[in-house]
Amino acid sequence: MTAEPITILATTSSFGTGSPATNLHFVVNPWGRKLKEAELASLLEEHRPVGLLAGTEPITREGLTAARDYLRVISRVGAGWDNVDHEAAAELGIRVYRTSGVLTEAVAELTLGLMLAALRSITLQDRLLRQGIWQKRMGGLLQGKTVGIIGFGSIGQRVGELARAFDARIVFYDPQPVEVSWAQRVSLKELLAQANLITLHASGKEKILGAEELSWIGNQGIIFINTARGDMVDEEALTASLHTGQIGCACLDVFGEEPYRGSLCSMDNLILTPHIGSYAREARQLMEETAIANLMQGLREAGVLGQP
Repeated sequence: MTAEPITILATTSSFGTGSPATNLHFVVNPWGRKLKEAELASLLEEHRPVGLLAGTEPITREGLTAARDYLRVISRVGAGWDNVDHEAAAELGIRVYRTSGVLTEAVAELTLGLMLAALRSITLQDRLLRQGIWQKRMGGLLQGKTVGIIGFGSIGQRVGELARAFDARIVFYDPQPVEVSWAQRVSLKELLAQANLITLHASGKEKILGAEELSWIGNQGIIFINTARGDMVDEEALTASLHTGQIGCACLDVFGEEPYRGSLCSMDNLILTPHIGSYAREARQLMEETAIANLMQGLREAGVLGQP
């Protein structure tokens, strides 16, 4: 193993930098939030890291090209990696990894919690009671509802399994061929027309729900949940649907711009959380351990570290 310290840049907003390798020097995100492209470029240029423990910041061809002389490994701290230009990384010989599968339970349980909180107006009634207002609001059951899941990978399927335990009906939309015996595959338009609760678990960068798609919602006052990507939903169209009551409550853990301080914060029919899908202690620890293991593997394969 090389004796010189190896610089690793950790851009995810929080990261415990414990590592089995004693000669890794970690530089952590100084802002404690999602980095902008220019901020990442500045940190890369200043510290010239061999490895990058990446968050959700955009890692573009331009940024990778500028770092081509020193950056060898990107280890994404999370399951999604659509923020990385994979084609550019491959061309430049930069290895890219992700912590696939480790967040399934954490995100699925958060989604279920948001469903139940929205159905019973738990957060709103808590706020009112703290203001001295004793006002009981009628809620609803998950039992018997139709839950529409957009994106039926490991997280979407786990959400479906949890909702089924409450005797909910599950429909899903996914462009990939997925078949299970306990859920019905439908088109996006059919899902939006049928569902009482709609939850987003897709991957990628494309906007999935805009004004046209939201106009397909068939049941007034549905509950909408997004724990996937903020950019997949048109915020203006979502806001309009909340004002009309077409969407009765939205539960958002992700936003196009983070930290989020937009106009949705002033509305009562929302539950907002600060991108905490991975913030279950057990899942977070496993994710960081896996990201470190992936980083070490990449450094060994790149010849930066010797074999153990």
